[in-house]
Amino acid sequence: MRDPEDAYADFLVRHFRPGRVCALVGAGGKSTGMRKIADFMTRRGSRTRLTTTTRIGVEEFSAYPVATVRDEDGLHRWVVSAETCMVVSKGIEGGKHAGLDPSWIERCAIPADLLLLVEGDGSRRKPIKAPTAREPVIPANTNDVFAFMGASVFGEMVDSERCYNPEGVLHLLGQARAVFDTPALVRLAADAGGCRKGVLAGMSFHLIVNQGDLEEKRESARAMLHALSRSHGIAGTLLSWSEEKVYESTGD
Repeated sequence: MRDPEDAYADFLVRHFRPGRVCALVGAGGKSTGMRKIADFMTRRGSRTRLTTTTRIGVEEFSAYPVATVRDEDGLHRWVVSAETCMVVSKGIEGGKHAGLDPSWIERCAIPADLLLLVEGDGSRRKPIKAPTAREPVIPANTNDVFAFMGASVFGEMVDSERCYNPEGVLHLLGQARAVFDTPALVRLAADAGGCRKGVLAGMSFHLIVNQGDLEEKRESARAMLHALSRSHGIAGTLLSWSEEKVYESTGD
């Protein structure tokens, strides 16, 4: 494994490229990830737009200019504008940036020098989740879907303290009680009703396990990613957004 800081930059360069629509779903670092990706792209001289099809917190993105759009023509104007990095939303509702209609994104031509990052669901700040009936909302023109998990729950019980929609996780696993062990995590990551819900043919899929800085969880996270790659051919990365390091990558 190469130096974690070099591997982090290489991961971002390879997976987040201008001219593409990238959807971020799941739990455990989506908003932080969006900010880190956007800042990295800005340093490299690329333009980035941050948006959502649900809602994202105003405070979490207070460092960025905001464009309020009312229709797809408004979205197009800000997509082609020279602004380096900005949040695009329909306005503020209940302290959150309101999400765009996915059809606006689907009909928007993405310039070759711009990366569009779309947060496709919520997690109420929990480190892991199963999608509810109405989520995620992934635009049909998405190129790459990145599903997130937080390593802090690995080896812990499936419950409402650690998980958003624990009932959905237990239903997917077919159990009344469960632990987030390797088989459960692999099932959640690979199942079309779990992290891969809404991923259409032609969209790439990659699992991101955040909180790689938690040393006591690192080996279980590595074991899970290798099991996911072996059993389902799904690529994954163990990283730490806070440390800007990658500790493991599989399947690429």
